[in-house]
Amino acid sequence: MKQKAIPLFVLAFTASLSPPASFAQTDNAKQVAAGEQVYADYCSSCHGDGLVNVSGGVTFDLRRLHKDEHDRFLNSVLNGKRQMPPWRGALEEQQIESIWAYIRATVDK
Repeated sequence: MKQKAIPLFVLAFTASLSPPASFAQTDNAKQVAAGEQVYADYCSSCHGDGLVNVSGGVTFDLRRLHKDEHDRFLNSVLNGKRQMPPWRGALEEQQIESIWAYIRATVDK
């Protein structure tokens, strides 16, 4: 079977659709900033300012979440866990993901 060559202009056009790295970094920075605000509004009273839990260990220290524990984080936020109430319906998916971005940006520094 003979493959057809993809015209150069198609490749150039497709490459132009990918945002530059600086755009992605800016977009991520906006998501982290939004997450910091949502965290301050909804989470910090229990989990501490800046992710620093000073309540004597009563609530989970979010700095202990690993990169591969996104599903665990989502489950806990949506459904609640122990003393933590469920936030399903109270927070939008975008808000929850921004909190995750904030946690990752803070922990992964």
